[in-house]
Amino acid sequence: MDEESEVQDEGVVSLAAECAKLWPGMLLKSSEEEGRLKDEKEVTEGPGVEHPAHSALTEADTHTIRVDVMRTRGNHPAFGPQMRERLRELLTQLCLKEKIRYMQGLHEVAAVFAYIESTEGFHPTESTESTDASSRTLECFMAFVRNFMPCFYDAESFVILHITLLFFRQLLLYHLPHLHNQLEEAGVAPVVYATPWFITLFAYKNPLHVTMRLWHEYIRRGDPTFVPFLAVALMELEKQAFLNVEEDDLNSAVDRTRITSLEKLRDVWKAAESLHARTPKSFTFRMSKVLTQVRQQLRKETGHPWTESVLARAEQERRLALLAREAIAQYVRVSEAGTAVPSSGLPSLRVLLLDVRPRSAFDAEHLPHAVHFHPPCLARLAQATNGSRRSAERLAQALKQAMVEVGDLVLRKDSTPTMAAEDDGLGAEVFQSLQLAASEAWGEGWLSESERAHLAILGGEEDWDSAQLCRPGAVAALFELLAEQLSMPRVSVVLGGAAVLHREAEKRGVPTTATPPTPAAAAAESAAAGAERLRGFLSKTATGARSAFQSFPSFKRDGKAKDAKDAKGSES
Repeated sequence: MDEESEVQDEGVVSLAAECAKLWPGMLLKSSEEEGRLKDEKEVTEGPGVEHPAHSALTEADTHTIRVDVMRTRGNHPAFGPQMRERLRELLTQLCLKEKIRYMQGLHEVAAVFAYIESTEGFHPTESTESTDASSRTLECFMAFVRNFMPCFYDAESFVILHITLLFFRQLLLYHLPHLHNQLEEAGVAPVVYATPWFITLFAYKNPLHVTMRLWHEYIRRGDPTFVPFLAVALMELEKQAFLNVEEDDLNSAVDRTRITSLEKLRDVWKAAESLHARTPKSFTFRMSKVLTQVRQQLRKETGHPWTESVLARAEQERRLALLAREAIAQYVRVSEAGTAVPSSGLPSLRVLLLDVRPRSAFDAEHLPHAVHFHPPCLARLAQATNGSRRSAERLAQALKQAMVEVGDLVLRKDSTPTMAAEDDGLGAEVFQSLQLAASEAWGEGWLSESERAHLAILGGEEDWDSAQLCRPGAVAALFELLAEQLSMPRVSVVLGGAAVLHREAEKRGVPTTATPPTPAAAAAESAAAGAERLRGFLSKTATGARSAFQSFPSFKRDGKAKDAKDAKGSES
């Protein structure tokens, strides 16, 4: 159904009437609760700092609003001169009341509220401050943006958008690593195709009736962290089409992705709910916490140093992190079958804990169900890769360009580093060792899709810094190998490592265990360490010898002359 016929459909008008009746009660109730909490915070902590630059619209903002209003839903018959004037009023009043700069994309959001108002005004509720319909529309519009559209509070920093895109990337890599890696190799970054989804909540280029139904379900769900699941679900439904196109056409194929019908919306929503049920609770908890803290800080700070430090940290959040409390809760759920679920909303996941610390650290203390994996080849891989940040750096660069103008963003793929052939062989050796160790502990089918197992990599103190950022080492190298090179789904890292996990186990009354070191095990570890040192020494010696040889071309000339002389002598 196109937009011209959509406006004549009685079903669309009745849907708008349903939204007009139900949305005020859902939106203004949550907005009222947020206002109460804000008042309590100001009583205890004092009022936040106002942004003087945002107290009034600039001339540039006014011009951009005028231009965006004229191109909003251009083919839709309902958007005539009167509707566009109302749209301009809503955008202007929202920016003034919320003290925010106008950001492109906001006009797509306002258009939905203007359309609902034109069919049947928003109904009054007990929470409504105003009695006239136009003021109720503005209140609902403001409440929706405040609760579900945090990107519009970014101003020029784009920090919330940046963080949202990085969490989306985590989720895409976690569930659809093959597609994620194909897009990365083709230089198709999330900032290009996913930005319109997040700043308009899928209103951009989607029919009004689909947008209204999606938002109705979204408001009813009341979870701002659900949008990455919708985005990944949409990618999952289109996955085969993306994988079938040529690399040069991949960007266009992703850009054409839409939710064009209510039937497709139902499929996307169902897939998103399924993804949510198969994702560690840690993901939504961390995303919600980070966004809340950033929004609170944005109300107080205006300087670039703070936002740059947040972005610098966020860029290192490449890996989906499993909180220690969830790792322990999942262990309790499995080991104490029949008992109550450790925490509300905890998804039922089969978490496989892979401990990559050295043998001595593992033997000193570990969880009973953890599988130890620290072969010599893993240490060599960690040294070879040195925690490469190729994907995060490319995304970071793309986001910096997006701050200038998202629409003209073009990514170059010639800057992508590649693994050397010897590193590929080393990666295969690591994976073969992992396959042997994991199959012995978890069964031959631990990798099968039917098992839906979640692999959590657990490191030691050397893998994490004081800010709980993952350092280059065994954890970073193994994650990159499994998720970004071998496209293995559902790989995560335990945030903070073994020290944090064991403290959480002690707090929850979960016993850890220790393995007394045997002379044979100690000798084997010592021999392995000695072999690694010898391998490193020989590698450096060989490299030095090659460099020395190549630096003296006379050796090669003399050698060739002698070979030619010997050959001539043999012929005679």
